[in-house]
Amino acid sequence: MISLITDWILRMSLKWKLLLPFLILSFIGTTVLVYIGLRSQEKLIKNEELKELARVYQIFLTVIDHRETQALSLATMVAVNPIAEAALALRDREGLYRSFVPLYDELRKNFGIGQFHFHIPPAKSFLRLHMPEESGEMISYRREVIDAMKSGKAVSGLEWGLTGLGIRGVAPVYYAGELAGTVEIGFPFDAPFLDQLKGEWQTDLTVYEKRGEDNYILLATTVKGHAFYDPFPLNGDLRSGWPRMLISPAGAPDRSVLLGTVSDFYGETVALVQIEVDRSAIMRRLEKTRNLMFLVGGVGIILSFALTWLVAYLFVRPIVEIVEDADEIARGRREKRLKIRPSDEMGRLTISLNTMLDSLQARRREIANYARTLERKVQERTADLVSSEEKYRTLVENIPLIVYRLLDDGTTEFLNPYFTEKLGYSIEEAVGNKRFWWEKVCGYTGGPEDDMVRHCWENGAELRVERVIKSRKGEELIFIDHAIPALDEHGNVKWVDGTMVDITELKHLQERTLQTEEIRVLGEISARFAHEIRNPLAIAGGFARRLCNAMSQDDPHYKFAQIIVEEVARLEDILQIILSSIEPFTLTVSRVDLNKSLQHCLDELEESIQVRQIHLETIFDPALESIEGDSDLLHRAFECLLKHAVVSSPRNDSLLVATEKRNGTCVVKISHRAEGLGDEDLEQFFFPRITGKTGSDIKDLPLAKVIIHRHGGKVTVQREIEGRILLRIELPVILPKPRGGKGRQVRSAN
Repeated sequence: MISLITDWILRMSLKWKLLLPFLILSFIGTTVLVYIGLRSQEKLIKNEELKELARVYQIFLTVIDHRETQALSLATMVAVNPIAEAALALRDREGLYRSFVPLYDELRKNFGIGQFHFHIPPAKSFLRLHMPEESGEMISYRREVIDAMKSGKAVSGLEWGLTGLGIRGVAPVYYAGELAGTVEIGFPFDAPFLDQLKGEWQTDLTVYEKRGEDNYILLATTVKGHAFYDPFPLNGDLRSGWPRMLISPAGAPDRSVLLGTVSDFYGETVALVQIEVDRSAIMRRLEKTRNLMFLVGGVGIILSFALTWLVAYLFVRPIVEIVEDADEIARGRREKRLKIRPSDEMGRLTISLNTMLDSLQARRREIANYARTLERKVQERTADLVSSEEKYRTLVENIPLIVYRLLDDGTTEFLNPYFTEKLGYSIEEAVGNKRFWWEKVCGYTGGPEDDMVRHCWENGAELRVERVIKSRKGEELIFIDHAIPALDEHGNVKWVDGTMVDITELKHLQERTLQTEEIRVLGEISARFAHEIRNPLAIAGGFARRLCNAMSQDDPHYKFAQIIVEEVARLEDILQIILSSIEPFTLTVSRVDLNKSLQHCLDELEESIQVRQIHLETIFDPALESIEGDSDLLHRAFECLLKHAVVSSPRNDSLLVATEKRNGTCVVKISHRAEGLGDEDLEQFFFPRITGKTGSDIKDLPLAKVIIHRHGGKVTVQREIEGRILLRIELPVILPKPRGGKGRQVRSAN
């Protein structure tokens, strides 16, 4: 996406390259200025609105304080009335009622009081002039009454009573120096009170009464139908962050809202007041200002664009004329020089174009002279190239390497004859099939997803890799493939040239050398340890036998001595296995028929096979040729391996013995079920061991592996399905010559 935009900008005309930056900058600058102006104005207005909300909130609290003071003053006046003192002291309820009902009616009518209440110690309702029928109950929940009786001082504040939340003042009443009771004057804290304030302030108020720790319920509101906006959670923490204010909250963009606490005489929150101010006029004023600023900004952008376009046109017009003249020069259509312009940048550019025109005309004359001799030079160079190509092709066709060239679509463009000589495929097969190289050489059938693709075609790097390739006859040959990519002038790979060297024989020689060295080192180590162990073991065995013979069978230590004798004998057997495995021997070489040797071994084991009721299956390759080897030693090795297979197989199971020829070697396969063999047991299959199952007759199992290795072969043990194991023995047809030319005798086959 970025590259497309960049390409579009680069292909844009010079006029628009000048216009667009100025237009964008003017648009951004105007927009930023308008945005900053609007945001600043909105911020100032919001700050003023917040101050106004806070001021209304403080006035609301002041009104409550004034009501408290008024209620307290009225209560104090009644408390010092002698009639009230005497009647309350004598508990004359009827006298109090007759004396103060007229006063209550006058105060309710003129001052709007809602409660006129007398109390007697200890906090008991005596007479409610506003509710004469309700009296006599204990009002110990009234803290103002309790404090006034205890302290003897008048108190006032917001408090909840039988008639609801009210602004109350409580004053003590004394008679003859003794506390006779208290009198309470209260103003209602309800909807009429809020409606009165709304009429004076033109502000909606809503009061939530506290009914629990985090429980608030609607007490009164001036919003008709209770369709008020509630932007705050009413069960939050009231100890910090109060009052809370919002300007244009979500759901009520035309309102400013404040939520503040209302406290009682003791400073505890008894209610929440929500103050809502209509800001529709402010929003209309802001919208008008915003539209005006947008209009002014748009006019400014248009004027800026028009002036920029005029300047760009005056600037670009001479450039367009010079470009047209330069195009004529480039096409060879202009012979006369350009008109000289004023000495500014355009004038200097005109002078440069005239100089270039003179230079081009001189070059045309030189090219005309060079063209007359070009054909002769081309013919000479072509002859040199043809001669070089013939020499190179002769060298490539006779070198003992596979030389090839691959194109990017998989086509094999070139192969030398050595490819056919080594692998048996014709040149036409390789060149005519685009998939040939990937499938036959690289061994990939799903697509050319080879290391060559990644290293050569993608990275343009050389690749050196070892490949195993099957010839047309099925033989596996090992090559070193060295691929070199050819790059064009842009660094892209045009084709891949490569050479392949056959290292099959080298690999076989390396494997045999490693096997021989391994056997030699292991033999030396084993011989050393065997001789070191023999003498101490013989001494320990002799003393153990003498100790056992010296004891009677009733002796409690006789059993322990007998165990020592048996274990020493077991160690002697293991030592004998090691010594037999590392004992040097000489091969008496003759031609050996592996099929006959294996069949002879199976005939000797026929009785054991029948006793264990094992099903024997033989698959001998009739085309298997004879190999060079020691027939007696090979017979001994095969007999040991087959005997181990028979004894290890469960009863009523199967045993498979097969031969075949693969990649120039003779392969013997022995497959049978072996229970209880773990991965570690497979790795140590030929290690000396006495398990108690196979018996002493197959102690030559390690020697069998040594015999196979001495014949240049190798043996592997691998796990098959259903608990079976496979012994794979590979023997060369021609016995490799040992180092130094010693270690074997040759005899003719009988």
